[in-house]
Amino acid sequence: MPYDGYDRLQALVVDDFDAFRTTVTRMLLDLGVQKVDIALNGEDALAKCKHQYYDLVLCDYNLGNGKNGQQVLEKLRFDQVLSRQTLFLLVSAESSKSIVMAAYDSEPDAYLTKPITAKTLHQRLDRLLHQRDAMLEVYRAIEAGQTDLAVDLCREKIDIGNRYASICQKLLGQLYLDNNAFDRAEDLYREVLEARQLEWAQVGMARVKFGQGDEEIAIQWLKDILLSNPLCMPAYDALVACYAARDEQEELQAVLQQAVNISPIAILRQQRLAQVAAENSDYSTAAEAYRRTVKLGEHSCHDEIGNHLSFGRCTAALFKEDVCLAKTLATEAISVLENIRGRFDQNVEEGLQAKFIESQLCVGQGNEHRAQQLLQEAVAKVEQLGAVSDLETDLDCVQALIAMGEQRKADQLLESLVQRYQHDQPALNRIDRLLQEPVSEVNRRRVAEINHQGIGFYDQGLYREAIASFKQARRLFPNHIGVQLNLVQALVGETKEHGRDESIMALCLGSMKRVEININPTHVQYQRYRKLQTIVQEMMQEKQQ
Repeated sequence: MPYDGYDRLQALVVDDFDAFRTTVTRMLLDLGVQKVDIALNGEDALAKCKHQYYDLVLCDYNLGNGKNGQQVLEKLRFDQVLSRQTLFLLVSAESSKSIVMAAYDSEPDAYLTKPITAKTLHQRLDRLLHQRDAMLEVYRAIEAGQTDLAVDLCREKIDIGNRYASICQKLLGQLYLDNNAFDRAEDLYREVLEARQLEWAQVGMARVKFGQGDEEIAIQWLKDILLSNPLCMPAYDALVACYAARDEQEELQAVLQQAVNISPIAILRQQRLAQVAAENSDYSTAAEAYRRTVKLGEHSCHDEIGNHLSFGRCTAALFKEDVCLAKTLATEAISVLENIRGRFDQNVEEGLQAKFIESQLCVGQGNEHRAQQLLQEAVAKVEQLGAVSDLETDLDCVQALIAMGEQRKADQLLESLVQRYQHDQPALNRIDRLLQEPVSEVNRRRVAEINHQGIGFYDQGLYREAIASFKQARRLFPNHIGVQLNLVQALVGETKEHGRDESIMALCLGSMKRVEININPTHVQYQRYRKLQTIVQEMMQEKQQ
């Protein structure tokens, strides 16, 4: 049925090409729209939307220099400028999977593919505007924070069999989940699924089960959904939330990696992958993901200085694991750090962090003169300020001192940090990651408990369970020599029991390399290290034969 309210609408057309703006404007005017504004680029569109309400925004994806159409929508949603009553239509000559998948986080109301015909535009707008008007009361209640009213309105439309009942069911399920009304959400999703196996209801039911404590069932359901549809981004996000809540870091990273493979230009997932990989001491994955995050952030509202600094940190850490890859990334990382000042309003601490990180990168590149210069400048600035630096800056300083071979000064700074933060467990957790053995009582007990559990599994011949325990301890304390060697021993046991596996060999080599960096012939674990080194070398030779 044709929509009869075009004369009451205000519209905005956004494109950097005059021909498109003129054509679409004429189409809207022919439909009866009385007011049609135009914007030539993303910033122009943002300014107009900030000061003027629009019922319709038709925005091209490619807007030339600056923000693209998706980033315009992203910014409007981020700043909460765009009302639920405004329809945002993204127009593009491209229909690549990566562009479509990236839109999930800030989803437009519709995609239109160029060339647009007047008939196509008319039909699409009729459907969207009828739906908008039918849902207007619900949207207004949600925007006003009147959840109970929004729930009642949705239920009313569902009960009378409104043509938009399915939309109301989906919205109602989300309202229930947001308010932890899991039993009511379960009844709703069960009703929907009895009629039709809709993915949004399947994902919603999995989230219900997790909220009710049936975690294993929820995770298996989400895996099954992804098995049947590997492009279902809501299922990835729900699975990420499950693993994060259970602190299952490796599984969390694996799902995030799958998600970014499907949707590589979604900046928030790239950022989350980078953060989790860094926490897991997987610096190759972290550095690459932060690199992509920085690139994607160029015109994004989600760009932040922390991503730029973390790209440098992870690249510097990578020199201990993969020198070739680290050198490949180091030049770009240094450029990113040097450009921070022109891109952000950095504070003093962030400026110091950039210098300490760049110093480490210069050491990795063999430019020790520049590295020493940066280190001295940063240390002098710290002394000049005379104030206590924040922990992030101090830890970057420790890493820079270690990179320059000034281990004694690094140890002294670490010792002072332990004293300063002796009553701050989260801070001690971060400091302990730089030590061969944790100094805080909490972390000493923690590593002892995990080690004890792993050794128990190993003694029973349960090598996979032992590996899982030692990997957890290694993630928390990556420089702990005993933990690394325990992991290697469990991996060797698994190989002897079940045969060779390339992933196991990679873990072995990674742990042995980390131990090699930290151990010396006087260390109490040195002889054990040498024995395991011989065993691993023999395993490698068997592969070559």
